[in-house]
Amino acid sequence: MKISVSLPRSLPRRTRTILGGAAALCGMVALVAIVASALVAGPVNGRQAESAVPASTAIGSPASSSASTPLAAIPSAAASSAPTLAPVVPVANFWAAHRDIALVDVARLWAGIASAPSETGYDSVAVSPAVASPLAAAFGLVPGGYVRIVTAAEVRTAVRTSSTTLGLLAPEEVAPEVRALTVDGTALFGPDRVKDISLWPLQAPVTTPTTFSLDSEMTIDAGGDVNLDRRVYLKSVPGGQGVDFPWSAGRAHITYYEGGGFEGRQTVQAADDGPAGYFAQKLGSTDLTLVNLEGSVPNDWITRDFSLIFTFDPDMLKGMKDAGIDAVTLPNNHIRNGGDQGVIDTINNLDGAGIAHTGAGANLTAARQPAWLMANGKKVAVLGYCAVGWGNTATDTEPGGAPMDMDAVVSDIHAARAAGADIVIVMPHWGSEYSYSVFSSQRAEAAQMVAAGADLILGSHSHWVGGIQSFDGPNGPAFVDYSMGDFLFDLTHDASAEQGVLVTLTFSGTRLVQVSLDPTIMIYGAQVGLLDPAGDGQGVLNAIRDASRGWSNW
Repeated sequence: MKISVSLPRSLPRRTRTILGGAAALCGMVALVAIVASALVAGPVNGRQAESAVPASTAIGSPASSSASTPLAAIPSAAASSAPTLAPVVPVANFWAAHRDIALVDVARLWAGIASAPSETGYDSVAVSPAVASPLAAAFGLVPGGYVRIVTAAEVRTAVRTSSTTLGLLAPEEVAPEVRALTVDGTALFGPDRVKDISLWPLQAPVTTPTTFSLDSEMTIDAGGDVNLDRRVYLKSVPGGQGVDFPWSAGRAHITYYEGGGFEGRQTVQAADDGPAGYFAQKLGSTDLTLVNLEGSVPNDWITRDFSLIFTFDPDMLKGMKDAGIDAVTLPNNHIRNGGDQGVIDTINNLDGAGIAHTGAGANLTAARQPAWLMANGKKVAVLGYCAVGWGNTATDTEPGGAPMDMDAVVSDIHAARAAGADIVIVMPHWGSEYSYSVFSSQRAEAAQMVAAGADLILGSHSHWVGGIQSFDGPNGPAFVDYSMGDFLFDLTHDASAEQGVLVTLTFSGTRLVQVSLDPTIMIYGAQVGLLDPAGDGQGVLNAIRDASRGWSNW
């Protein structure tokens, strides 16, 4: 669609000149139209924006104790030459429930329009120097009183410590502790990102071309415990719904809470809102999807309804593969539920289904081998270990899971790096069941794994979600989710065990740049669906945030 712009004559001549020149730039036409509309229509303290935000407007107070950076004068050449366009990324607090912002609202906040804070939820804007002058050139205005210009690190700190501060960064300055917002529903990071950078709605003219590349992005989905037994199996196979049924739901909402859980605890019921297959589509949209498989897949499997002995029908693996799951970790307290032969059968059946695996084998050496995967040209090593149920671990002569011996874990991480891994992921089965708590020993072990070279640590076992944390590692920011909770698991112990989180991680090259947490819920014990993070899923996110307080820097 071709968009033409007629700039209002009520704008100052200099503003009209800059906006008119920018409109000639590819990708800037829609931005100019929105900004011009916002500035003409939006009153500032009872006056029109054009007279309330002149070129001499002072910059607002800085986001920290350091002095604010003065805005460079808008170069007159900006309108007449053809500078390179580069993306500008709005970022918000990591825990923000709303994950999108309208382009017109960015413009209104920039201009200092009086009604913008109450209507957007942001009462200040922190901008890095890398994008301040380019945005002034794109908008044709020096920023208004809501805007303060500070270093990129101070932008991230301001956003991280305030839910009402909007940040504006270059894409190279985005880091996982802040949330990169979509603009008018368009994403720059993650599996739903634009395919052509010119389609990103918010761009500004820069003299130094951006080094950011959409082609270098790689995304990973990770979920917690997957159990293919009990109602998941009964509904799929004897119930005739098919092996894809557990993954065929979409978005979901909570219908009601009821008793009936362990010791009378509340459980939760949810309904599928569709669209059909949306959940599997989301899993399949990333470069890699990883989960913990909580049980064995022996050839002589037996379904036991509500037993705590888990053996899965090998046919159920096809549903996992169809849903986009690429690899599973196996070291857990149920891997030997099918006996010695069950471990061997599990590995063979996963191989037959085309699902990679790690953390279990015919002996200890085999169990410690990583799963090797390729994702957008990156060589990824996944390692799995179990810190609970020691009777299920492998020995030098017996099959089982890899025990979480830290000397061995560190050695395996080093070995993976030496073998050429661009990204190393460790998935430990650890912690305490039915608890949000994270042991100090787990945090110490996480730090040790990051120091050894792990980029991601994605935990399971507790059945409840747990805290999150980031570390500065030798390869850049490293992320730890101590427990992702139950993913697909008919476990009516309590409401918390029926909800989990899908973690989506975005790398730019080999640098982690974004983390997204999407709450999930079991639907009548047989399917998994996505909860609205700003609605029914808020309880899951609050539990993660509360579990992280006191020691997490998020």
